[in-house]
Amino acid sequence: MDIFDYLEEMQLELFQKSFEEIEAKYYRLCSTIAGNNVAERIQSINLDILQTKLKSSLKKALYIANERSVKAIYFEYDMDNEWESTFFVCDEYNSLSEDDDDWASDWIDEIEGPLNSEFAQIYQENGFDTTEKAKAVTLFLVIRTVTALGTVAQSMKVNVPLCIGFHDQDPIMRIKE
Repeated sequence: MDIFDYLEEMQLELFQKSFEEIEAKYYRLCSTIAGNNVAERIQSINLDILQTKLKSSLKKALYIANERSVKAIYFEYDMDNEWESTFFVCDEYNSLSEDDDDWASDWIDEIEGPLNSEFAQIYQENGFDTTEKAKAVTLFLVIRTVTALGTVAQSMKVNVPLCIGFHDQDPIMRIKE
């Protein structure tokens, strides 16, 4: 199991399937590899407060994007630092097919996003990809993060590409292109 192959597959699924379908797939994967108790622990984390904070920060980013006619918003979270996150407002953008995400490191404004200490705790217990269990846990945590933001974005009028990635992820994922 190569975690980066799964992340690439996850990106394709974001354009083809519902968030519920994708999340269910990675729940099953995590449950099969890491165990039902681990998958259920991740699934049972209530993301309502996180999504409220994501919505507040995304509103600010969209306001800036509309005022300055920017090209994209990139949301980055740091798995190694309490899932600390930031929205970056970018005046450049390349589509996924261009295979060049350098635009995301050239931003004109940033908005602080929320922490997710519960995800961070589970991640720290397992690591990124040192074992098959760690990979399955990481993938489920990633997709729950992606779908949390995607659900918020669906409820709002997002009129620019919206991307997401963990710190140093390459390529970053597109929620809306």
